[in-house]
Amino acid sequence: MVAQAAPAKELPALTPEQQKFAVKFGMSNDVFARRLLAEELGRKDLERRAEQAAQLIERLASNKGIALRVDHVWVKTIEGKLRFDVESSGRHALILVSEELIDELFESGSLSAEESISRIIDVSLPVSWMAQAS
Repeated sequence: MVAQAAPAKELPALTPEQQKFAVKFGMSNDVFARRLLAEELGRKDLERRAEQAAQLIERLASNKGIALRVDHVWVKTIEGKLRFDVESSGRHALILVSEELIDELFESGSLSAEESISRIIDVSLPVSWMAQAS
């Protein structure tokens, strides 16, 4: 929606190749530039959301006494999941959380979503990490 309402001066300048692509697919330069802007805004929103989710995972683990760092967040769009590659004291693990749970927590503050994510952390981390936190 934002891209559709953006003033022309805020649209990205098209390269000659992009202009040819727009013509080839029957789009005006303006329409194609708005599509590029929409993609860029969507990418930035996804990056922001992934960063918030990473901070959430780190906070929930910290609440359990586990100091971990999220190294990477991967959005697995087809599966509807976020993949968190985490590290603690040189050890690595993987946590998968559904986008639906993340959205439920961020959009409505759902306590049950937060508890579910916390349980996912419990079952995803190696037992040795949990034992050291005790």
